Amino acid sequence: MPTNFTRRDLIKSTLAGAALAALAGCEDTVTISQSASSTTGGAAASGPARPFRFVHLTDIHVQHERDGDKGFAAALRAVEGLRPKPDFILTGGDLVFDVLEIGADRSRMLFELYKKIIADNTSLPVYNTLGNHDVFGWHEKSGATPATAGYGKAMAMEYLAWSQTYHRFDHKGWRFFCLDNIQPGDRTSKYPYQGFIDGPQLEWLKAELAATDPKMPIVFCEHIPMVTVTNYDDQALIQDKEWRISNAFVCGDAPTRLKLYEGKNVRLCLSGHIHQRDRIEFAGPTFINDGAVCGGWWRGPNHGTQEGFGIIDCHADGTFTHQYHDYGWEPTPEAKGKKKA
Repeated sequence: MPTNFTRRDLIKSTLAGAALAALAGCEDTVTISQSASSTTGGAAASGPARPFRFVHLTDIHVQHERDGDKGFAAALRAVEGLRPKPDFILTGGDLVFDVLEIGADRSRMLFELYKKIIADNTSLPVYNTLGNHDVFGWHEKSGATPATAGYGKAMAMEYLAWSQTYHRFDHKGWRFFCLDNIQPGDRTSKYPYQGFIDGPQLEWLKAELAATDPKMPIVFCEHIPMVTVTNYDDQALIQDKEWRISNAFVCGDAPTRLKLYEGKNVRLCLSGHIHQRDRIEFAGPTFINDGAVCGGWWRGPNHGTQEGFGIIDCHADGTFTHQYHDYGWEPTPEAKGKKKA
């Protein structure tokens, strides 16, 4: 589902909010699989694989504070200046900062800000993925309840014009899946979410993969990594001489999905969430966790990973090359040294 936002869209989305309020109170309304949701890239999707470029922008965390709005605009201008120019932008979630723990008014302002910056700074199609910070009100700090308009994933669905929170599209002989691996957890905990894909989505994915030509190259994009080593620099995760890594940081359904990918031409699995980088060749696919557009939440690099995004060149033979692009953002003097918000 490509997104090309305009100022008219901002007005329409505001009017649409009231119409969606009745649905927004029920989390079940945003997780039901809809087979008609699969989309294609039009004529460009047919035929054998052809070369093209796309970019992966994850963990944008747009906000006015720390000049996060200006930083996101700068990243998009850097994308526009790439040569060859990308065919589209694929986002990896955490588009805004933050609707998980705050009230409805600021949450809506952030989504409107995200849309406006895209409309003002890029002409490229944008395919979005959901992140944990894009889910409204799941933490009790927000003061929201399931009866609050836009609760849970409904607000993101409204502003991103989604019929459901996961989808796929085809482009020049490649198939792309944008998965929603953000599932509810304990509302009172530090991380009121878990990483895995739920039952309806899993059944949808099985059906989609069964209908995909085994030779067709596939790219997955999701927020929380399914396979990553980025957690292994955290000494606090070792308890009683054992690693204890929460599925708030690594998806708990990796064994199930790795089996599901067998026999398919899964070339690349993209993720974010950690604001650090790794690349792993495992069980067939290449797993790449890209650094964050916002770096360390717009206050500088995060554990040495600069603000940036991934550039992926897809080739006619079904292979790809990836590079991480530091687009040159520098935090404001006021933002430097501040702790994570």
